Amino acid sequence: MAFVDTSFWIALRHAGDRHHAEARELLRRHADEPLVTSNHVRGETWTWLRRRAGHRAAVGFLDALAASDRVRVATVGPDQEEAALAWLRVHDERPYSFVDATSFVLMRAMRIREALAFDGDFAAAGFVELRP
Repeated sequence: MAFVDTSFWIALRHAGDRHHAEARELLRRHADEPLVTSNHVRGETWTWLRRRAGHRAAVGFLDALAASDRVRVATVGPDQEEAALAWLRVHDERPYSFVDATSFVLMRAMRIREALAFDGDFAAAGFVELRP
């Protein structure tokens, strides 16, 4: 099982992204694996796609996610948000985002070690960023 970050979703859904081919290959290689993303990642991806690729691309992402049998959207709740804020308060080695911090909390709770991500933040936080 791997966690899917915004940077991966964007690369997969936006053909102009420099990691587009890598994202497609990673998805092919891990075709039998269940995937987890979060409600926060879904929202962040929607926002990026809507602003940079247009409404149709953003809706296409939501529809594909909703139709997927292999992707679970886990909900980050208030306790996990508080844990993410506490984590951010003591980690200043990188400019981590709040969404990334909530992802880290969720991954630890679900015992997920691997992430589909391209921004380096997951590796810096001690997780394995999968590569083709």
